[in-house]
Amino acid sequence: MVEMAKMIVALTIISALAGLAIGAAYDKTAEKIAEQGERAKQEAIKAVFSQGVVIKEEKGGGALPEKYWSATENGKLVGYAFEVSERGYSSEIKFMVGVDQTGKILGLSVLAHNETPGLGSRMTEVAFYKYVWYPIGGDEPGKPWFTQQFEGLSSLKNIGINKSLGEWHNTDSATRAKLRERNEITAITGSTISTVAVTKTISRDVGGYVRALNTLEEK
Repeated sequence: MVEMAKMIVALTIISALAGLAIGAAYDKTAEKIAEQGERAKQEAIKAVFSQGVVIKEEKGGGALPEKYWSATENGKLVGYAFEVSERGYSSEIKFMVGVDQTGKILGLSVLAHNETPGLGSRMTEVAFYKYVWYPIGGDEPGKPWFTQQFEGLSSLKNIGINKSLGEWHNTDSATRAKLRERNEITAITGSTISTVAVTKTISRDVGGYVRALNTLEEK
């Protein structure tokens, strides 16, 4: 009994010390993690607009998110950016969407996700054709093909998913133009759930925010 009591006391002390150590480590890193997250968010906002715009944080509420961002160029409003999220196959997918006042998508940038490697995770993949064994060869500078195909589509309409054309980065310009006309994208092969999560949130949330802002402007 005495030995067991000693063991319990020792384990209690060890657990307490481990807890203190973890807490201290968290306190030291939490601020840096928050700063990195904010920096990534600002970069994502810039990525969904053309260069040279002035970005301002706006307060929302009601039919709008608590905060969003407006972008102006030479004093003229060119669009808005909204941070949205939706549950994918294995994680919450967070992304930034830039739109103009008509709801046309100017850009889309993924902020965070933990989707299945080689499937849903490919939403941030940059198409690379230098090597025959694509995509093992690596990435060239450029936009991820999955997010790039949303540019020019309308957030005010349902965004369709075309599964008959293969992936967007393997299509020609004529096919891409037809997809834009139909307000459609192509799915990531084997990852329909992740693809649907993104399209659903844009039509539901981003489209709703644009309508709310247009209503406010009319008043």
